[in-house]
Amino acid sequence: MPRVVPIDISQYVELRTMLDSVEAGSLRMYLDPLEFEKQKENYEFLKHHLMIISDHVWHREKQRVTGDPCPDGYFNCGGCCVPYECVLSDPKAY
Repeated sequence: MPRVVPIDISQYVELRTMLDSVEAGSLRMYLDPLEFEKQKENYEFLKHHLMIISDHVWHREKQRVTGDPCPDGYFNCGGCCVPYECVLSDPKAY
């Protein structure tokens, strides 16, 4: 279906920039600590906050019930909707 609303290129670029920054920064925040406990603490912080955003953008804030929360063409990997099959064999392992 063709788009009815035009895309604001400057907003799109800014959004992509923010997403790239969060991705790179999150991985650095997780991988940089040399202490296991700090890495675990950073993981829990990132998981908590990123899942809030993920739930919001997929309209799942209150949908933590039965069934697959992801739309057609996406895979549910531990509550995250992604366009590829889960990397780990058990998606609940995330």
